[in-house]
Amino acid sequence: MSRGYIDIHSHILSDIDDGASSAQESLEMIDALISMGFSTSYATPHNMPGRDQSNLHLKAQTRLNELSKCLQDKGINYELFLGAENYFDISEDNESYGDYFIPLGKSGVYLVEFPFAGDITNHITKLHETGLKCIIAHAERYMSIIYEPEKVSVLKDAGFIIQMNLGSLIGLYGLEVMKTARYLLEEDMIDIIATDTHNSIHIKELLMKAFKRLSTFIPEEEQIRLLLETPSKLLGNIKI
Repeated sequence: MSRGYIDIHSHILSDIDDGASSAQESLEMIDALISMGFSTSYATPHNMPGRDQSNLHLKAQTRLNELSKCLQDKGINYELFLGAENYFDISEDNESYGDYFIPLGKSGVYLVEFPFAGDITNHITKLHETGLKCIIAHAERYMSIIYEPEKVSVLKDAGFIIQMNLGSLIGLYGLEVMKTARYLLEEDMIDIIATDTHNSIHIKELLMKAFKRLSTFIPEEEQIRLLLETPSKLLGNIKI
């Protein structure tokens, strides 16, 4: 493999959301990711409607630049790109859903999270109307998907890309999510696997274990497709 894996979903920046608590923890998380074979991370802080997007983007960009400089000073070759985990809820009184979205790098692709409760398919029409190319974050964690995993095919038919959290495979979010994740993986309904890592303990004690287990579920070529080839094709390698 000529380059390492690409993690499109992480809360690796400090002092932005519920992710890394400090720059030192960000470095510890990157060190663990490198040991797992990653060479690139998209930092995707939570982006909620009503939040000051310009301030969020500026603060996140500053943190990313600081972290990139620190990596460079330490001689660590690891690529960082900026994005966001954009929250989309049709119950919000906001007709300009797409206006507050922040893309993954300069790709024009958006990572989107729905409310966990309720029927996920209720959001599809409105999101589809935005005309934006979207990756649906951790599809296996939504209650309606847990109850009816075949609903993921509705999302895929609407043109959405399906992302699964690595930790779901070992029960990080509960037994039902784990069953759903494994089912979707077996049925070839997952397009991308990402870490959604929030802290160093999370990644060192749980995600590294999940990564080792991944090879027992899928062959190596499928692992490369989900962690490298698909994200690379979707997002390209344009540094922001």
